Amino acid sequence: KAAPMISCITSCSWWWTSYNQPSVGVAILTIFIGYILFEIGFFFHYRRNLIPFANQACLTSPPAPYRDYRTAAERSKLLSRIIDRLEAHHQLTKTTQNDVSASEVYYNFIESWFHKKEANSNDTKYARFSENLDMTTLGVGLCPPLSLSSYSFERTSSVTDDDGFTSSSNDSLPQLANNKNGNYNIGRLRRDNMDEFLSWAFFGVDCATVESDTNMREALDQFYTILQSKAGLQFEPGRNSHFTPRWFTFENVRSLYRPFGVYAAVALLQFTANCVLYIMGFRQYTCEKGLRYWHRPTARQKQQDYPFLFFHGIAPGGHAPYLPMVLLGLLRGDRSCHRDIFFFENKPITYSLCFEALSEDDTVHGVVEAVHQHLDSDRANNLMLCGHSFGSCQLTWMINSPQLKNRVHSMILLDPVSIILHEPDVVVNFLYTRSPDYEDTYYEKPDSLI
Repeated sequence: KAAPMISCITSCSWWWTSYNQPSVGVAILTIFIGYILFEIGFFFHYRRNLIPFANQACLTSPPAPYRDYRTAAERSKLLSRIIDRLEAHHQLTKTTQNDVSASEVYYNFIESWFHKKEANSNDTKYARFSENLDMTTLGVGLCPPLSLSSYSFERTSSVTDDDGFTSSSNDSLPQLANNKNGNYNIGRLRRDNMDEFLSWAFFGVDCATVESDTNMREALDQFYTILQSKAGLQFEPGRNSHFTPRWFTFENVRSLYRPFGVYAAVALLQFTANCVLYIMGFRQYTCEKGLRYWHRPTARQKQQDYPFLFFHGIAPGGHAPYLPMVLLGLLRGDRSCHRDIFFFENKPITYSLCFEALSEDDTVHGVVEAVHQHLDSDRANNLMLCGHSFGSCQLTWMINSPQLKNRVHSMILLDPVSIILHEPDVVVNFLYTRSPDYEDTYYEKPDSLI
């Protein structure tokens, strides 16, 4: 009885595959429709779950402790240090043709940390331009922002206006300006504006928190004493509504949606780079605290060069953009086998859907663990560190760590950002991009690489 049943099922299967097999076009259309439906689901998941989760993780995290100025009272030393650096820079750059007073240099520096709005737009609130694509690098963009479409960030120059006020002493500092009617008569910063900015810049909290803390309140008053005595700056009471601090750590993430296929393509690129590293003799490891790295041991037991530890910057695909450096630089020539090579990963800056960044302590702990696992005592005490862009921040952690600072023999900085993070143009250039409509206009840059 089973044989006729099996024969019947086989006949039906042959008939179905012979007469109902979909064509190639139908199969491609089915896959395409399925992908579109998946992208729609990913879009709502991205907007309703991922972005709120990222905002909650960022805005609820307490500010990191200061390394050199741990107490509130010591933050005044940091302000004095910044003023001294500005004074030294002013003395080096001032000319007889551009005789700008030091107090104006200090004021322009502080003002560059604020968003400026035109005088006839009191009802326009600040909104980030994060829904625009990077029109310079990508060549395309979505609709321009409606509420702030008339504003832009303009590079200032040392030009004196009709009121005798010099706009800036540093041509590299972008300023928010109105390109349509040229109305710059918005006044100067006032005490409440400065309270908001100083509370965020030196304590990482809002002004209300500073007011409720006696030590912070006293430190804030000391800031104004220093600004008056060393910088010659005084601020009138009240608030100027045309200024809003650039306290980007308090602002919600409004990321531009990108299809899941983009993240999949970047993941494929990273997988390809990992395969290349594996073929070249690297092996991947994961430390106890979660730090991942690639290591290639030395092939020589004598005449060894210093171990090379590399920390990458913001890069889609992780180490993929650095493969030419690996293939044509580090692994080229006979001396390439004389040193141990470490490539440390930082997943949150590799264009991945990642929301957990390793802390300074966890990163340092992972580096120490990697060094102890692969190097003997002699080589572990002669490390060569190299950091590109954002990776220079991790190098700062290394040289300040009691466990590593005495082991660093040399350090290489490639396009570093850690030494100039106090400059407002660094933040503006990182978060904003040029607009093709205006030669010196800036729109906010979305997280196109993060």
